[in-house]
Amino acid sequence: MKLSQRLLSAVLSCAFIGSAVVSSGAFAADDESIATLPSDIYDITEEAESKEEIEEEATVEATEAQAEDAVTQVSETEAESTTEAAMGAVMAFAEAAAETPFNVFAIYNAHQGYLDRLKDSANLYRRADGIDVSEWQHEIDWQKVKDAGVDFAIIRAGYGKVISQKDPYFETNVEQAQALGIDTGTYWYSYATTVEAAQREAEVCYEVIKNYDFTYPVYFDIEDACQSKLSVAEVSAIIETFCNYIESKGYHVGLYSYVNFLNTKVYSSLLDKYDIWVANFNVDVPNYNSDYGIWQYSDSGHIDGINGVVDLNHAYVNYPFVVSPKTYDPEKYPNTSSEPSYPEVQVNKGIANGIDVSEWQKSIDWNKVKADGVDYAIIRAGYGKLLSQKDVYFDQNMKAAEEAGLGRGVYWYSYATTPAAAKQEAETCLEVIKGYKLEYPVYFDVEDAVIAKLSTAEVTAITDAFCSVLEKEGYFVGITSYTNFLNTKLDSSLFKKYTVWVAHYNVNRPSFNKGYGMWQYTSTGSVNGINGNVDRDYLYTDYPSIIKDVHLNGY
Repeated sequence: MKLSQRLLSAVLSCAFIGSAVVSSGAFAADDESIATLPSDIYDITEEAESKEEIEEEATVEATEAQAEDAVTQVSETEAESTTEAAMGAVMAFAEAAAETPFNVFAIYNAHQGYLDRLKDSANLYRRADGIDVSEWQHEIDWQKVKDAGVDFAIIRAGYGKVISQKDPYFETNVEQAQALGIDTGTYWYSYATTVEAAQREAEVCYEVIKNYDFTYPVYFDIEDACQSKLSVAEVSAIIETFCNYIESKGYHVGLYSYVNFLNTKVYSSLLDKYDIWVANFNVDVPNYNSDYGIWQYSDSGHIDGINGVVDLNHAYVNYPFVVSPKTYDPEKYPNTSSEPSYPEVQVNKGIANGIDVSEWQKSIDWNKVKADGVDYAIIRAGYGKLLSQKDVYFDQNMKAAEEAGLGRGVYWYSYATTPAAAKQEAETCLEVIKGYKLEYPVYFDVEDAVIAKLSTAEVTAITDAFCSVLEKEGYFVGITSYTNFLNTKLDSSLFKKYTVWVAHYNVNRPSFNKGYGMWQYTSTGSVNGINGNVDRDYLYTDYPSIIKDVHLNGY
């Protein structure tokens, strides 16, 4: 878990309550370095993972319409314009600061030192078993639940944006579970499709939970079908709006959803910022490769004290310690550690081992590379739209790799910000690679920061423009980038047209669920015959057979 960043956010939100401003602006895409790729065997459907029963849209709308006036139960101060309240707090803060200046960096450093000590603690992680419940479980015998070995319960507070949508069993469940010493957290099921609706949901959620303390986070449950239609920027803004508000009230906040939603609808900066509770059923391990604190592994469990089925969860973070370190009782929580005990994942190493190289590797002894067990190489042809941007080692690498008996493919690094520029790059690439037979695809490398700033529609058009030019000339074409870029900046229709080479490091499996033929799993590999680091790859598709059978790439 990247706890230091999350805990810092929680600590600072407690220190500066009332000063948070909710932004409705668009989110910028993350500037990650290369990273990401998965196969169709990991494809996750929304229906198989959704935790909450989906209520009929008409019922929800009717309930909200009938209860709209109930929002006045939220205090008048809370209901005022978020921007006005925030600006007032900022102005008051500024006036006070003019009279009593302070060193904000000293405050940050002090908190950071505290967090560093917390991060190194042997109490940071602990395996625990829990459930999550709502009105669907009706009355619960919490004594039997505790006797059955349940360590914690995440209890639904409500859903939607009006106070009448509070879960009718919330108070009873929280009070009875806490009275028996069961650790508790809570969640709010969202239907928000705008930041304004998310703000209202956060305000109502706080009104419901404000009289209760929790030893587990307050989770924002975002998974509804109405939200899956939104863009990554819209979903991320909704999440940030809700979570910022709840954090500003002094709660430790988390994010809940199913694997595919987290992988494809949320910017990675938010996945790093908030604690993640991930849903993935009927698998040995979650198909999610970022940090997570809780895994909801079943929606059909049975626990004494509950009639019918109930969701089951494994926790890996010792949240009672993380949420309230000052009141934490170590005697109550045995078997803690400084490392999480995640379920082990076996790495699928595919059918062949490869590398990808460019001028940065300089002169390569390809015979030594071959002798070291490398089967193929993806060689950079160049970058940009000028012939002078051809990789200076391209011809040398192509000739020597072939003589050593390695299969070869190529990639072209793009800076194109328009489809016209992408077509120019494609034409230059064709000029560079003409005359070569390639056993592996020609990849369009789309990842640069100048491209990441563009919209999904723009990046999709640029990518398709490049690939279609190469395809018309008889080449087997692919797309390569890091996971978050593939998940958030390209329309999924492209993955049906072109093969994918995904980059994702330091994981047991790439978090890309649209299918991929190759995975770049590290940028710091070592191979005999190459000085310094080199990218290493696993192959899952027999490209040489496909390409030769259909006479592509010069065959």
